[in-house]
Formats: sequence, C-alpha cells, structure tokens
Amino acid sequence: MSDEARPAAARTKAEVRRSRWPGWIWAIPIAAVLLIGWWGFRALTRGGEDITITFDDVHGLKAGGTNVIYRGIKVGTVTGVALAQDGRAVDVKVHIEDSASGLLRSGTEFWLSGATPSFADLSSLATVVTGPTIGMAPGPGEPATHFVGLDREPVAVGAHGPPKLYGVALTGSVGGLKQGEPVKLRGFTVGEVKSVGFRYDAATGEFATPVTLALYPSLFHVDGADALAAAIDRLIQEGLRAKLGRDPPLVGGTALTLDIVPDAPKATLATVDGAPQIPAAPGGGIDSIVDRVGKVPVDEIARNVLDVTRQVDALVSSAKLADAIGELDATLKQIHQTVGSAGPQIAKLVETLRKTAGQLDEAAKQADKVLGGTPSQTGTQQAMREIADAARSVRELADYLDRHPEALIEGRSGR
Repeated sequence: MSDEARPAAARTKAEVRRSRWPGWIWAIPIAAVLLIGWWGFRALTRGGEDITITFDDVHGLKAGGTNVIYRGIKVGTVTGVALAQDGRAVDVKVHIEDSASGLLRSGTEFWLSGATPSFADLSSLATVVTGPTIGMAPGPGEPATHFVGLDREPVAVGAHGPPKLYGVALTGSVGGLKQGEPVKLRGFTVGEVKSVGFRYDAATGEFATPVTLALYPSLFHVDGADALAAAIDRLIQEGLRAKLGRDPPLVGGTALTLDIVPDAPKATLATVDGAPQIPAAPGGGIDSIVDRVGKVPVDEIARNVLDVTRQVDALVSSAKLADAIGELDATLKQIHQTVGSAGPQIAKLVETLRKTAGQLDEAAKQADKVLGGTPSQTGTQQAMREIADAARSVRELADYLDRHPEALIEGRSGR
C-alpha cells in the first residue's frame, strides 16, 4: 500500500488545566489566619473585664497558671505579669469573668493567698507546690479597673469601717513582726499590725521600736471608735497589756497579742505623738524564753553529773565490792549444796514421820478397845486425846515437809 493510501496517525494534544487550590504551601498562613480569627471571636464573645492589680512582690506568680478565687470558686485568671514603670512594684494583668465583673469597685480587695506559707495556716503549706493564688473580696465604691493588692489576706475582710490606731512601745525584738500580722485578744482576731518602726537616739544611745496597731470596732463588737476607745481605756486599767509571742508556740512566726496580765502595775491610756498607747508587758514573749534558757545552770548541772559518774565508777571498781560479791556467790553455792545433800534425807524423814503417825493412831485405837469405849478413867481419856493430837501433828509436819522441804533450812514462814 502506498503512503497516500495510509490513514493519518492520531496526534496527542497536551492541555493545561488551572486548579482553584493555590497549593499546600499556603496551608500554614491560612491556618494562622483562622486561629487568630478564632481567638478574636472568643475574646469578643467570652465577656468579662480586664483589670490591673499592683503588688509589691508576686512571689512566683505566673501568667496563665494563677487563678482568682472568690468564695472558693474561680472567677478570673492571670493573663500577664510585668514590672511596673517605676520598678518598685509588679503589675499583674487579670481577666475577670463576666459573672464577677460587677464586683469590681474601688473598695474591692485583692491579696496573694499562700504567698508566705507558715505553720500558723497549715493550708498555706500546699502553695509551696502549687504556687500562690489571688483572693478577692468585693467592697463598696465606684467601678474600677486598677487595684492595689495585698501580700496577705486582710484580717477584716469587707466593710468593717475604719480602724482606730494605737501605738505600742515594745522592749523585745520586733524585727520578725510583719505588717498585716493579726493582733489577737483571748485567741480572737481584733486587729492587725499597721507598721513596725525602728529609731536610734544618738543623744541617749537608746533604741525605739514603735509598733502601730489597727484595731477594728466591729471585731470588738462595739459601736464606733469612741466606744472602742472607752473599752480599751477600761481594759488597760484592768491589766490589758501587749506582748510578743509565737503562733503556733515555739515553731510559729512572731505574733503580737493583747491579754490581761494579773497583778500588772497600774497604768492609764497615755498619748504619744497624738496616738494613744497600749502599755507593753514587761519581759515575756520570745525574750523571756531566751532569758530563762540562758539562766539554766548548765555548767553546774554538768559538774554534778560528772561527780555522780565518778562516784559510780569508784564504787564499781572498789575491791570491797568485788569481795562482797565473791562472798555472796560462795554463800549461795553452800546453800545450794546443803539443800542438794539434804534432799534425799527429807524423803526418808517424811516417810518415818508418817509411820510414826500411823503407830500413834494404832496405839490410840488399841487403848480404846481395851477400855471398851467407856469413860472410866479421866486421865486415860486425856492420854488418848493427846496421842491422837500428836499423831495428827506428826502427819501435818510430814505433809508440810513434803510440800516445803526448804523449811528445814529456812524455817517455817509465819502465817
């Protein structure tokens, strides 16, 4: 077949199709845009309020890992922690949920819970592992978004009215007393330590450690500052004094308490620098414990113990004691040998006594037969009774020696 008669071969055509998908390289930017959009949508729809709380120290508080707690439930979360512009404090950004945003007023208080673990509050020890939380207590005032936080929970949470300030001139070491520590009376919290000062008088060479207390009338259950002043004045006349201690005792931190001191010297409510003063108890507290420990005659006790030890050592090493122990040991051996040698003879003695008792009984029976059972002679009857008694006594002696052979050596014990 000629070339002209062959059919034309089919030709392959290439086509380019354009897809609407830009390629996998664009997956990452698109996912980022979607994620940012979701975050923005969530921020717009979750509600709540963003506030700032300024603390002197946050004690390891972290963003995203610290909650705001009110009445035992979570009402907010820390979103940021940054140093304040002046460098003297820390600004904590907090998002408060919508359910608690209405409580954000100028009188609302925030504090670090568990920032300083102590034995006085065992629940605070758990924060060593979990970290501190932020406590919240709503108060009065206008809506606010900036607050000053406290290092510890206030002793008078909520609307208790303004406290009345009192000064105390303590003579002990008050360096361990911290601002905000509770002041207790008969175990009940009635106020807090407002400030702890330190002054040195170069002219006299004397130290002064003035302490300011904030006492709340509501915690004393009296109406107003005037009623509290009258109550404190009366209590001072009855012996009310301020003193240092530890709470809990010995292992706890420094604490200040008010208490009635028996036989306290008479005192009145004095005023220093315009502030009424509560007298301090002489001695007592931490210093008194240290003083009493320091007065223990440790050297004298040690000398007495050493003398007793020497006397015991001299007694133990004494030749007379060794001779006495040797003589006692020899005596015990001799007694043991005597009892051992007398043991076989005791059985024979007991048997002989029982035979003798039997012979006496037989003699009494024969005499009774001879007399025919008639009491003809008084002397004969008396002899028969004595023979019977003798037989009974011999039998009792035999029984006793059978039970207590050591009686031959020691004698019969009295009953």
